[in-house]
Amino acid sequence: MGATLVLFKREVLKWVNRRAVLAMSIVTPIFWIALFGKSFNILNILNSMGANVDPRMAAAIREAVARAVERLFGTTDYFTYVATGMLAVFALFQSMSGAIGVVFDRRIGYLTRLLVAPIPRLSIFMSKVLGTIFRITVLSGILLAVAYGMGAEFKPGLGILDLATTWAVIALLSLGLSSIFTGIAFNVDNHEVLFSIVNLANLPLMFTSSALFPREQMPSWLQSLAAVNPITHAADLARYFLIGKQVEDPVASLAYLAGAAALLTIAGYALARRGLREA
Repeated sequence: MGATLVLFKREVLKWVNRRAVLAMSIVTPIFWIALFGKSFNILNILNSMGANVDPRMAAAIREAVARAVERLFGTTDYFTYVATGMLAVFALFQSMSGAIGVVFDRRIGYLTRLLVAPIPRLSIFMSKVLGTIFRITVLSGILLAVAYGMGAEFKPGLGILDLATTWAVIALLSLGLSSIFTGIAFNVDNHEVLFSIVNLANLPLMFTSSALFPREQMPSWLQSLAAVNPITHAADLARYFLIGKQVEDPVASLAYLAGAAALLTIAGYALARRGLREA
């Protein structure tokens, strides 16, 4: 534990001292929710069907559309839906970003110095993973605060327990994703190769989840992929606790997410051990 904490502190200080990286980590998700969430206003698009008709009919159309949108998204504000779903996507992107640091540590020789020191291999691996989870925790809090300031509509009576449970959900997702990507990074000695793997994985993982659109509206084959995607379960649970959107079985989703995190962590450490032996 001592070695893990020392290396974890190094990861945190490295992130905080690189102010350009810190700033971009904050600005990127804000751009996502601000530009995509605000510009793609589904309610206004559908309400345009009531243009140039009798005002009473237009009012009836708007009311029917609002009810349909609320059933579909759990809120009449698509921005709220995207902002809460982006917590899970943000964990995905930051997990990939954290793994890239492993390759640069190898290239500058820092990883070699760790390997010749009397440090458990598990401490090297876990310090990277915990550093990534710390970054995601801090930046997710900032993202939620910004989303609230931009008009996200959280459920009435939102409390500390809801926020803590949401943090636990995002932390589980971050643990699994950062572990597997970090494990892969320990087996790669070229950042271009890792960038290729990251670019191959990020969009499919994001678009086969419910982060941007409800699973119920996807084609059947895509619904099957979304059902096993841990990002789907994390996004749905985040909305369940933050905006009150109903989930078929929140306990089962939480159990699935915990199981996926455990399996990905074990697989990631197995990959890391292999890479560290060959380093």
